[in-house]
Amino acid sequence: MIWTEACLERFEKCRVLVVGDLMLDEYRRGHVERISPEAPVPILSVVARDATLGGAGNVVKNLRSLNVGVAVVGILGDDDTGGQILKGLTALGVSGNGVVKDARRVSTRKVRFVSMEHGQQVFRADEETAEEVSGEIEEKIIRQVHEKSASAQVILCSDYLKGVLTANVLKAVFKMGRERKVPVIVAPKDREAKKYDGASILMPNLRELSRLVGTPMDGDAWLMSSARDLTRTLGLEALLVTRGGEGMSLFESEESALRRTDIPTVARKIYDVTGAGDTALAAFSAGIAAGASREAAAHLANIAAGVVVGKRGTAIVTKDEILEHLEEHTAQDQWTQDAPQALRSAGGE
Repeated sequence: MIWTEACLERFEKCRVLVVGDLMLDEYRRGHVERISPEAPVPILSVVARDATLGGAGNVVKNLRSLNVGVAVVGILGDDDTGGQILKGLTALGVSGNGVVKDARRVSTRKVRFVSMEHGQQVFRADEETAEEVSGEIEEKIIRQVHEKSASAQVILCSDYLKGVLTANVLKAVFKMGRERKVPVIVAPKDREAKKYDGASILMPNLRELSRLVGTPMDGDAWLMSSARDLTRTLGLEALLVTRGGEGMSLFESEESALRRTDIPTVARKIYDVTGAGDTALAAFSAGIAAGASREAAAHLANIAAGVVVGKRGTAIVTKDEILEHLEEHTAQDQWTQDAPQALRSAGGE
């Protein structure tokens, strides 16, 4: 327990660079009382609306809730949505000076219309430009990454396929990571695995892993062979696969072998899985930045995800919530009682 508290306390001295697709998640909530006479669709009488950072912005939000210092590089259009996203970053104490402006683009905004009676989306409307950046804009992003990565312990790439993480940008990020001996952790969305050649660690869910290896999900043997093939093909140091209700599986390259660690879920109640992947990604990256082993960081990410799925909507997790969970589960979770030496040395004894 002591090593865990010490590791969490180190977060405020850590800095993570987040490179990726910034979005605004807007929610319009109301009541569905009748069907439209114009078409067979429900009419939502909106009574409340709110907006929050989404995509890579949600990763930033989760890192800040853990008191981790954050720099961010992304792209926004010169529009109202972009302005709201920048205000959201400023409210978190994160500078927007690494965000590149492109007046030709539309900033990504996802508007969810939610029935308050049922707690479900009626429909969603998206505004965005998803084409990949190129030319001068791409060069500006790479320059910002070069500048902002100088003080980072981890570079985190949050790919939502909205145009920021092109092959050229990723290639430059991976090169900077190698030169500065900074791990580059990627949440992949693209099905082109070679795009991520050069990353230190990939963190896909099962569906994303299936797209990367080009084969359908098919049980535990498929998971093991897919992890082995992907780590070998891309030269990964590790692969952390999030498996929903089954927890996570960490695969680490060790000489000619692949070490596997399965981490069962700790979620007690699941109300909403929205944003849980971003929370796990942020917590794992924070752990690595604080000097924890990959296994310790994966356990931390698993706990963070377990806490956040017990909340409704796109939520965040705090250090206090993680510590509270650990205190409640010390008797059940063997890893908190008998942490291996790698974990103790990462956080202190």
